Amino acid sequence: MPDDKDQQLAALLREYESGFLPYPVFEQIARLIALPILEFIPLRKGATDIEVLLIARSADDPFWPGLLHTPGTVIRADDINEDHTANWPAFERIVKDELQGTKTGSPHYAGSQLHKSKRGVEQAQIYWVEVVGQPAVGTFYPVNDLPAALVDSQQSFIGLAVSSYRIWLDQQL
Repeated sequence: MPDDKDQQLAALLREYESGFLPYPVFEQIARLIALPILEFIPLRKGATDIEVLLIARSADDPFWPGLLHTPGTVIRADDINEDHTANWPAFERIVKDELQGTKTGSPHYAGSQLHKSKRGVEQAQIYWVEVVGQPAVGTFYPVNDLPAALVDSQQSFIGLAVSSYRIWLDQQL
């Protein structure tokens, strides 16, 4: 790209506040960089095994229409509290927007994964949360019998979270 186009693009990008980006801009940036994402894997101890809460993406989702997924969000530049506690605004956004207020315990860090999705390369921070009571959205599935209509990357996220959750459950005994 010629230098003058780079300068024009940089000038346009300077006009945006940090945080939420309009979708066409976000889509192009996601294509060019590794996006930092935060995944919440909502789990519970079922009657016979651990279960994961999955939510359907909208039918008009540009990448994964109608597929099941675990709640998550892109980490934004403004996802830091005044006390510099990283990710808590993103956690709150997931509980409010994706889990629709479903009651959960505290998030537990399970690990991170660099992976390629249909949207682009993503650096995922993966946390599990224990669901308390009935969820406001989604359906629970046994982790050993996940549905076929699942976003590809979710399998490894769920596996990592379940391993961490099993260790936590053993420590609770």
